Amino acid sequence: MSGLLSGKPSPSSVRLAVGGFVLMFVQTYLLMLAPGIATHLRMIVWLVTFVSGASLIGALVGLPDPPPTDWRRHNGR
Repeated sequence: MSGLLSGKPSPSSVRLAVGGFVLMFVQTYLLMLAPGIATHLRMIVWLVTFVSGASLIGALVGLPDPPPTDWRRHNGR
């Protein structure tokens, strides 16, 4: 998978970036609604921040493509 910084990014990296930004948007929306954040909610916010940041980094770098599966047998040729 080629990352977002390459000339031709793959669709899965674009999906990861959009998903990360959507998670960040949901987190910000929840924070704006809450006047005071409880401890358990604070932990959920940090978890969502970690997941969205990891998806953005994965989209920028690009995950390795799986090796192609060769279904034919090689007979030494």
